[in-house]
Amino acid sequence: MFVKEEINTYQKNRPKSREIWQRAIKVLPGGISHNIRTFGLPLIGAFPVFINSASGPYLKDIDGNNYIDCWNGHFAMILGHNPPKIQTVLKEYLTYGWHFGTNTEYQVNLAEAIIQDNPGIEKIRFCVSGTEATMYASRLARAFTKRRIVAKAQMGWHGANDTLYYDVGGIFGGNGPPGLPNAKEAGVLTFEINNDRTFDLIKRNSDNLAAIILEPVLGGGGGFPVEKEFLKKLREETERYGILLIFDEVITGYRFTNSLFQNELNVIPDLTTMGKIIGGGMPIGAVGGRKDIIEQSSPEVENQVLIGGGTFSGYPLSMVAGLKTLEILKDSHQEYHRINQEGSKLLNNLNQLFSDEKLPILAKGHKSIIMLHALSKWIENPSIQEIIKFKDKKREALLQLSLFNRNVSGLHGLGSISMAHTHDHIVKIQEVVEEIAHPVSQSRFG
Repeated sequence: MFVKEEINTYQKNRPKSREIWQRAIKVLPGGISHNIRTFGLPLIGAFPVFINSASGPYLKDIDGNNYIDCWNGHFAMILGHNPPKIQTVLKEYLTYGWHFGTNTEYQVNLAEAIIQDNPGIEKIRFCVSGTEATMYASRLARAFTKRRIVAKAQMGWHGANDTLYYDVGGIFGGNGPPGLPNAKEAGVLTFEINNDRTFDLIKRNSDNLAAIILEPVLGGGGGFPVEKEFLKKLREETERYGILLIFDEVITGYRFTNSLFQNELNVIPDLTTMGKIIGGGMPIGAVGGRKDIIEQSSPEVENQVLIGGGTFSGYPLSMVAGLKTLEILKDSHQEYHRINQEGSKLLNNLNQLFSDEKLPILAKGHKSIIMLHALSKWIENPSIQEIIKFKDKKREALLQLSLFNRNVSGLHGLGSISMAHTHDHIVKIQEVVEEIAHPVSQSRFG
């Protein structure tokens, strides 16, 4: 009964989104241009919302429904949506033109700001997306070490490039989706985070291992934090064998403090990939790190390692929006402290409820990142492998739809907290999740 009532309520309040969805599926494969933006809703006979405006912590869809937004533009909008100071900067620079295809001072300014904030970044190259950045980092590592294999964390999401799209989502065992070679042919190994067996894997393959890449918090993989001691030992072992350590900080960069997360961890990798927040909500990617490695991409170097191309690399509006965002974040210590505390409290409160009531939902994340996993059964303290094995996609879709019905928007359950969220917003989010947790957990699908 709950499932039917929720779907009926959802559809009744979104006639324009339904109409656009019917048009979308005729012209776009699956109706979308990014797979997760269906929110899984077609699995339960519904359709995604279509958004046409945003401000602060809110999204508004084309039917006029408002949502407290936890997705925040794939984690990019740490200041909230359409912040006035960023809007002012973009309006100003639009009057000068928005695409030149040349060098600009803006990219130098942003590069200097990032290097100043982060001792592990000696030089940096901008591109357009995190997918590009991780591909280029792998390429640099192979060229620098003259080794073939790259190892990545299971469940680690580094974009959809051909180099690293292995053991993502429910895909395990070295197989990629159609169109990609298997992991062995691609020169990719995968490992478990927070597991000492990983260090045996490194030792066995040390002669041919160019790099190890992982996110300090597996963001796209579901919000799984990597233990600090594991990261420290990973740094020690990679240095022992001359393997490059790459941190993918596309999500964690400037998320918890006004610099890269590696500085708080006190674990400095050889290369770092960046994106999202450093572009102020505009398209951006970057790879930075040790000067001797990044310099391989200089056109002055014989046998240059190719990093872009890219018509929109160093895109002017991304550079100015990113620089203004970093300037604001530099003076946002109290706001960082607040949203980190709010996120940790929300994470703990939700997990306490799920555990006490033995509900097949759990929250994973770190500080201001909070993601929900809906499972097919309750498991006490499940491992990452169990979470993936027993993930219930229909229940997860119902969770997302039920959140929408109560004016909360998120992906991966929720997503993240921005500086535009107040304490009252966080309280409301918790109340909504508490309200729907039992009926979502008890629902059955035909």
